[in-house]
Amino acid sequence: MKERIPSDDAIQKFIDASDDLMKLGIGFSNNVGSAFLEFREHLNMLMKTHFVEKAVVEMLSDSFARMESKVQTNMESIVKIYQEGGYWYSFYLGRALKRHVDVPSVWRRQELDSVERAKESQ
Repeated sequence: MKERIPSDDAIQKFIDASDDLMKLGIGFSNNVGSAFLEFREHLNMLMKTHFVEKAVVEMLSDSFARMESKVQTNMESIVKIYQEGGYWYSFYLGRALKRHVDVPSVWRRQELDSVERAKESQ
């Protein structure tokens, strides 16, 4: 059975769609961050009123700060995964299609770091 290799145009459309998906994930992460900022503004306005007890204000503020920190850390990790994953995806797709694709710089940097650490430990 003869293998059918997709046309360059079809491959480019697929790569563009994959890139758009990666950007959508990054955009989603940014939107979550913006929602937290907006919520923080509303929470701060609420806390400045006299309708909420001081102890409740402190508890809410502390709880929100901890939650915001955890969510922010997770969103930054998601963005990193999308960015690095996109590089590796392009690399392996290119290799599968027998095209020259440079190894992602992220991997080169990690490889160089591990070599430097090995030299330092000796």
